[in-house]
Amino acid sequence: MGDMTIPFIMLLIVTIALVLERKHHEDKITEEFEEKFEDWKQHSNNEKQTTKELVGLVFLENNKLNIEVLDKKVVDQLERKKYSIKL
Repeated sequence: MGDMTIPFIMLLIVTIALVLERKHHEDKITEEFEEKFEDWKQHSNNEKQTTKELVGLVFLENNKLNIEVLDKKVVDQLERKKYSIKL
């Protein structure tokens, strides 16, 4: 029984060392990815700026409104009455 205690103790020390080393590397990698995630959140918070685009002209001819559409993609929105009127 005495001849197996030294290899068992060595195996136990190596196992503990490997577990601690793995935990250290996992913590380091986790910290690096958290920093990268924080950087990504700062750079990705760019608010989308709303832009206005000219897609049509409105004319009043003979007491009737005429809309000349410059972009054909807007015709569907006009037909579904998805627009707002500003004064």
